[in-house]
Amino acid sequence: MFKNLFQGLAHAKLIRAIKDDNYKNWERHFDNYNNENSKKADPVKMQSFGLEIYEKNLQNVIEDYAITDGEKETLKKIKEYFQLADADINAIKSKYAKTALTNLSKQKLADNHLSEEELQEIGLFAKELNISDEEVKRINHKNAAELYEIAVKDVLSDKMVTLDEQQALKKMAQQLGINMREANIDKKLREEYYYLTLLNALEQGYLPECKPASIVTQNDEVAYWEISSNLVFARNNVSQHLTQSSPVRLKVGKGIAYQLGSSRNTPIREEVFSNQPGVFAVTNKGVVFSASQHSFSIPYTQLHSFDTYADGIGLQKNNTELLLQFYDKQMSEVIFKVLTNAINKNT
Repeated sequence: MFKNLFQGLAHAKLIRAIKDDNYKNWERHFDNYNNENSKKADPVKMQSFGLEIYEKNLQNVIEDYAITDGEKETLKKIKEYFQLADADINAIKSKYAKTALTNLSKQKLADNHLSEEELQEIGLFAKELNISDEEVKRINHKNAAELYEIAVKDVLSDKMVTLDEQQALKKMAQQLGINMREANIDKKLREEYYYLTLLNALEQGYLPECKPASIVTQNDEVAYWEISSNLVFARNNVSQHLTQSSPVRLKVGKGIAYQLGSSRNTPIREEVFSNQPGVFAVTNKGVVFSASQHSFSIPYTQLHSFDTYADGIGLQKNNTELLLQFYDKQMSEVIFKVLTNAINKNT
């Protein structure tokens, strides 16, 4: 009992000496101990501490994201000296492997490009840490996508996307080896980028084209844009005027009334309220609303004015006022620009 206790205390002193030396020169510490003590320290019986030594040395080795031949030999010597099992070694490597490889990948991607030499360097480092080729590709792609996402956020910070910025992002995507439309970036960020890109193109007079159009078009009619919408109301402002001298106000029917005034013209106003879902389209000939009921088409020659709102558009044709609400509220500004460009081009 006392013998085992003494041996335990002696081993504790050996372990403390190695730890104080930051797990370096571990073999020399064992040699010194065995030279000074008749009862030798058996590394095989100290495998638990051997794993601790291996782990600390591995951490130091991968700190610079590279493993030299000399460092490989050091790790191999620890493994053989303590007769450590492969499963235990692999478990230690797995604790640090992905983080280390991710950092190396980010380091090499600092210039937004991975050369063949850099890819080979990353691959060799990954092999030493038991990381598969598939995992290496996934990590590289993830890091590239993160860099691209940061660049996109920077471009969108002023809520504008110029042509120069588009070209710069395209070049960056090519260098990073990622597909701009398939890059794993935030969905809302992607949508905002393409939305602002579209607005910039429309500002330059661009007109898109719907192929095929969902509305019925004439042979020479081209649909530039279509959007699901709701006809909120159609109102005829003035149907006729009536001159009377009686101060009596009569209600003719629901939504229809006129006033008999003293020697003045009084307009009869008629309102027809609706709530009709359909498709609103801007074409080279005018605007169209296609629905199961209350469809209409207004040539540009008869479109007196239009107003855009946060979630829709108002149209004025002669004495008729029409108001449409868009389900996608963000598209109001797009419709305004498309309609402006269409009128400028076709009238």
